[in-house]
Amino acid sequence: MTKLLPTLRLSGSTIAVAAMFAFASAVQAQDAQRAADTTPQAAQVPASAGSGQELPPEDSASPGEDIVVTGSAIRGVAPVGSNLVSVGQEALIKTAAISTSELVNTVPAITTAGSTPQAQSSYSYYAPQIHSLAGSGSNTTLALIDGLRMPGGGLQYAQTDPNIIPTPALQRVEVLADGASSIYGSDAVAGVVNFITRKTFEGLTVNGRVGFADSYRSYDLNGIWGTKWDSGGVYIAGQFLKQQEITSDKRLFLSRGDYRDIGGSNTNSYNCSPATVRGSSSATVIYPGADATTTLPNNQALNGMCNTSLYGSAVPGVQREGVLVVVNQELGDRISFTGKFVFNHLQHFSTGTPGTLSNAQTYGAGSGKGMQINPFFRAPPGSGFTQELVNWLALTPTGDYGTNNYQNTTFYTTGVIDYKVTDKWSITASGALARSNSYQRGKNTFCSTCATLALNGSPALNGTITSVLPAPGQTGTVSQALTTSNALDVWNGLGTNRTAASVWQYLYSNNTNNEHQNNMYQLKLEAQGELFDLPGGAVRMAVGGEYMHVTQDVYGLNPNSTGTGYTNFIMNLGPRRVKSGYVELYVPVVGEDMEIPLVRKFDLSISGRIDHYSDFGSTTNPKVAANWQINDWIKVRGNWAESFVAPPLNQIGDARQGYLRGATGTGASAVLDVPVAAYPEVKQLPGCETATVTCRVGANTGREGLDRSLGAGFAGVVPQTGSSWSVGVDLTPDFIPGFTANVTYWANVFKGGVASPAQPLIINSAALHDRLTICPTSCTADQIRTFTNVANGATTAATLPSTVYFLINRDVGNVLNLNVQGIDAQFQYRVPTSGAGIFTVGGSITYFTRFMQDFGDQPFSILNTSGYNSQFPSIQTKGRGQLGWEKDAFSLDFFANYTGAYRNWIQTSVKPVTLGSNGNPTGGGDRVKPDLTIDLHAAYNFKGSFMNGSQVYIDVKNLFDRDPPFYNGNTTGAGGVGAWGFNGFTSNLLGRLVSVGFRATF
Repeated sequence: MTKLLPTLRLSGSTIAVAAMFAFASAVQAQDAQRAADTTPQAAQVPASAGSGQELPPEDSASPGEDIVVTGSAIRGVAPVGSNLVSVGQEALIKTAAISTSELVNTVPAITTAGSTPQAQSSYSYYAPQIHSLAGSGSNTTLALIDGLRMPGGGLQYAQTDPNIIPTPALQRVEVLADGASSIYGSDAVAGVVNFITRKTFEGLTVNGRVGFADSYRSYDLNGIWGTKWDSGGVYIAGQFLKQQEITSDKRLFLSRGDYRDIGGSNTNSYNCSPATVRGSSSATVIYPGADATTTLPNNQALNGMCNTSLYGSAVPGVQREGVLVVVNQELGDRISFTGKFVFNHLQHFSTGTPGTLSNAQTYGAGSGKGMQINPFFRAPPGSGFTQELVNWLALTPTGDYGTNNYQNTTFYTTGVIDYKVTDKWSITASGALARSNSYQRGKNTFCSTCATLALNGSPALNGTITSVLPAPGQTGTVSQALTTSNALDVWNGLGTNRTAASVWQYLYSNNTNNEHQNNMYQLKLEAQGELFDLPGGAVRMAVGGEYMHVTQDVYGLNPNSTGTGYTNFIMNLGPRRVKSGYVELYVPVVGEDMEIPLVRKFDLSISGRIDHYSDFGSTTNPKVAANWQINDWIKVRGNWAESFVAPPLNQIGDARQGYLRGATGTGASAVLDVPVAAYPEVKQLPGCETATVTCRVGANTGREGLDRSLGAGFAGVVPQTGSSWSVGVDLTPDFIPGFTANVTYWANVFKGGVASPAQPLIINSAALHDRLTICPTSCTADQIRTFTNVANGATTAATLPSTVYFLINRDVGNVLNLNVQGIDAQFQYRVPTSGAGIFTVGGSITYFTRFMQDFGDQPFSILNTSGYNSQFPSIQTKGRGQLGWEKDAFSLDFFANYTGAYRNWIQTSVKPVTLGSNGNPTGGGDRVKPDLTIDLHAAYNFKGSFMNGSQVYIDVKNLFDRDPPFYNGNTTGAGGVGAWGFNGFTSNLLGRLVSVGFRATF
């Protein structure tokens, strides 16, 4: 197997962009510069905030008040050895961001940088992910609000939604791309993203924005009001946001259907209206319709003629309303209180899509099927068919295909009490209490079993009545005698179709409801202060304890696979109780006054944490870090850490129900092409005797099997662990005024990532070989009983194969290992002139040098690819740059957003991915072109009048209206809904978005 070797050589296109904009987002650097100018003197602690060397500003900081910064529990001490990127209010203004997701996506180290900032990210809700270090159930990035945890949300793995914060309340976002479990506990393997709100505010600010793109509108209205008094203050921030749905037919690159003329695949299918017809599953030809007198070779990739990609949502519509109330009060000379309350309501709106039937059996006169004979049956002229297989697209006379809508309601409140024991020691007690309710409701969507009942009298596609098992709460089998009043006509299109109106209503009668309720409370008690003095300064310590309680309740109502009713399921996951203790030491080994050559300062940080989980035991995680200030303008830093991720409750499953993590644990398997070399016993299956490379098994092949996916508790999951190190250099040369830069080389090893492996990975990876069991003559009843785990409370789908030839185990387990390394770099150059204003150029880049993974066998490289791991890409180069100018009341900024070329390793790539002898990928795949878009932001700031501090602006995203690079596959990235033709994790499908807005300050 060949490997992609680590390299520091940039491609020619990358260098070209570097020459223009230095691949960067100078918004971070600007915030750092403002920090240097505005941070109170007491808080002037060396740090790598953004691209500068000072702590970010705190609007509420007063002289003598220390600031807590992400990555350290000690007040006034920045995280030693780390590069802390700070994105603040100025960035929020200059990017016209209307959500925290849009703001964070300007940081190249974030996996979804450059994607559509609307709706959920695939499998991870809205939670940001640093350095693509796993996703979904293996989340490795911890998202916080003011250093405290948020509730889980969504319908997958209880990931967090920082967008519950109204944007005017956001002071800054701090991104720490280093292991931080020694301070924060679980989830901080790749790092921490801390969303920091304003502590106080005085006055009234109202912001409004309207955005326009092709077939798209967005609206944002938000504001903040606050007042202060001698001993405290209060403010209220609120936001209303509405973003229009984009249906696939509004973007040609999403809805072409046939992409062969641009180097892609034909995604058109045989699902047509009227239906296409075949004589049997083994037929070598297909009839385009019941009236067809000519046939086509039965090869859908070549001859698929019906475009189903014209329907449905590419990005759901979004509406969000939220409010944040913050109160702070001094209760004496030594004690103060800050309380926070958040309410947020979110809705997604998605248009339903027409249903389809594929390989559905139908019966006509002469078939001998009695009551199952469809009165509308038609055979192509001269075919002589008395029964057929049809592929059909269920286009309705009304064009109404139901809706799939999502809602979330979040309540979140925190309280913090600070007590200053002495001038050098303080105690902080804090807590968070939260509830997040998520609902996914389908209304009047397609019922496939209803359609097959109306087509062939059975809820089974193959028309077999006896194989239908009774659903829970039912007895007997399900069937119906077909008449002209209840039968389905798939042979005539709209206008001539003979299906009764009542049947159409029946076909689109599915109503589903899935609910997740996440509850969380967290309590912390922490003491921090000075221990003793060294020649280099005071040794400081923070020590604390923490308790957290988490539950997740799941309810689902779904059709029961018989077409006659519904089943519901309830899972009560948890409670999970976590007890933690941690300590951090800051040791200034060398100080400036010691006058040691080449060592102006040397600081050391040592921290460690113990976490005990009620459901899987204890874990201990240390961290060691150091800063070496060589002279006035060069600082070298480094750190090493161990971290962990607790398996999500949803991934563990409900132990009381056989570790179910969904409505059912076992169902019929999809189609699999089993490699003969890896599984020689597959040749013993009926029809596979002559197979040489692969044999197809699964649905409708006559070699059906079972597919199980139970929670990780069934297999004894353990925590996911990680180790990381980084070294970096910060530069602030005084001989180049206004210039700051830093570069960091980082490395992360992630072991035991929790995931449910996809079927193709199982059959192609040697390490997962034992997850597929083949039964040459059929699996025994005892095998099936043990496999389904029904004896311990697990349930199965209502319809299972009558004969089972294989068992494939997709249970969640510790299956994924990663070894990822790369470079983060930022710079800014701010140049004042005597009369032409102030010019700014700068930015940031993330460049991966290694991306290895394995499933417990030989590691292989997926560097600079996307698609092999569906939940996270591993694209090598991302950058963002800025060129800005400001003079008097005017400002103008250009931003360049760049994603380098990479390889598409999704299964649908035209150029196949090559595999080694152990089934791991070695190369191949389609080349995806680099993506470069330019943004513009122009603003006029009112000064010296009653509108002082107000602003009007125009913002243009994707100024030249470039389509995303073509990606021959289907991703569910930022939009949350699958769309062929672009990579949703890295590309924005909105096109040119022009926004006009105002900011009125009173």
